[in-house]
Amino acid sequence: MNFDKTKVIERIKQAKSYGLKYSKLASAVNVPCASLYAFINGNYTMAQDKQIALLCYIESYMEEMNRQLKKLGYKELCSKWKV
Repeated sequence: MNFDKTKVIERIKQAKSYGLKYSKLASAVNVPCASLYAFINGNYTMAQDKQIALLCYIESYMEEMNRQLKKLGYKELCSKWKV
């Protein structure tokens, strides 16, 4: 199984829009920050197991953020996010 690098990068950027910091993502999956930035910029090829770890962490983070935003969404406190 191979991942489409552009889609992985797109998902990373989407998580950033949810507030995830690249440094936190890098440390969570034990990747140097510089390697993560190089991967996002297209200058580095990341191992598949690291990409899987990145995507799993991102999915968990975004699910948690969506859960929290749903709590706020009905109170009309949150205008930026569509829940």
